[in-house]
Amino acid sequence: MSLRAYIITRVLLAIPMILILVTLVFVIMRVMPGDPVRVMLRPGAPQEYVDEIRHALELDKPLFINLRGSSAVVSLAGATLREGASHEEPEVPLDSPLAVGDVLQLTDRRTNEEGEWLRLYTAEGEDGWAPVEWFSVRIHPLDSQYFDFIFALARLDFGESISPVRGRPVSTDLKAKFPKTLELSIAGMAIALLIGVFGGAFSAQKRGSPADYGIRLYGIIIYAIPVFWLGLMLQLFFGIYLGWLPVQGMIGTGLMPEPITGMPVVDSILRVQPASLISALRHLALPSITLGLYISGAFIRLTRANMLQMLRQDFITAARARGIKENVVVYRHALKNAFIPILTMMGLQFAILLAGAVLTETTFNWEGLGRFLVRRIESRDYPSIQSTIVLFAMLVTAVSLIVDIIYARLDPRIRY
Repeated sequence: MSLRAYIITRVLLAIPMILILVTLVFVIMRVMPGDPVRVMLRPGAPQEYVDEIRHALELDKPLFINLRGSSAVVSLAGATLREGASHEEPEVPLDSPLAVGDVLQLTDRRTNEEGEWLRLYTAEGEDGWAPVEWFSVRIHPLDSQYFDFIFALARLDFGESISPVRGRPVSTDLKAKFPKTLELSIAGMAIALLIGVFGGAFSAQKRGSPADYGIRLYGIIIYAIPVFWLGLMLQLFFGIYLGWLPVQGMIGTGLMPEPITGMPVVDSILRVQPASLISALRHLALPSITLGLYISGAFIRLTRANMLQMLRQDFITAARARGIKENVVVYRHALKNAFIPILTMMGLQFAILLAGAVLTETTFNWEGLGRFLVRRIESRDYPSIQSTIVLFAMLVTAVSLIVDIIYARLDPRIRY
């Protein structure tokens, strides 16, 4: 299989994977306890007002398939609507009379001893109930919350927040939060590679020595420590006891540079603001060290295992026989050839950092996507939660795809 065909195949396989994940996110959000409309309103709000907000947010639509009709055409002269949140209330005509041929939005159907009733909204936004016999119902099966969500995502429309800031485009928040998470992930990955890759290579070089056992023990312990606990201990030691580094935030008060990329460190460099750069680096230190240390254990184990296998290869024995220095043999020849599986791990771990820095960002009050997601979960903000998780899924898929392409380019055997 050619590289082009391999790339096309991987892209096509990524589409159903994202669709399945998006569907799971949608279903989980709908079965979670809690009503997002009730969360955003004060206790004791009238049911009529609750229904009005729910309709405005299109939360009164069917979840998946709309087989009960999503619009109705007036077919009876003199038709009126019964006001109120229930068809059991007295019939009171609305101010705007209904004319034959008028199209009303249908949001609910109920049956009682009097027959079947429709809940309808006029073009002026008035709503009420009326018998189904007065209307001709039109069925639009895809007029549902799920397909509205899917079609909006296809247009890269992430919708608007419903709480705590109602009407704010979710894309605005995602654009502001993502660069900060990206900066934290890059710094954490750099620390993880520095410790994990070179630590694993050194451990393989010194196999059986006390240094080898010490590095292996470190890799096991650091990977088993909960990341939030590790962050708290670093805060306690370096921030409270020693007072060397700040324990929360991204930069000092009044030092945030005018955004260019949205990443405080990069923007401080581009704006040539040394004070802002120093403050941003000091605030970045503890959360990035926390993330870097946490995932360095996985790199140590993977690098050591691949290096041990590589150091037994014939070309390494030949290099040593020619009198090449041991460090050159280990770190230039062996490590270079053992780097392909490490590259795969690096891509996957970086994607996990982008999508899984929730605990670290919460611990250090880092205003990235992770902390943003936690706040929106507390507010039951469906559009923000769904869009953030979908963005995480796209990032993981994109990074995995890029890693697979690089892997296929370096090792053509995996294409077949």
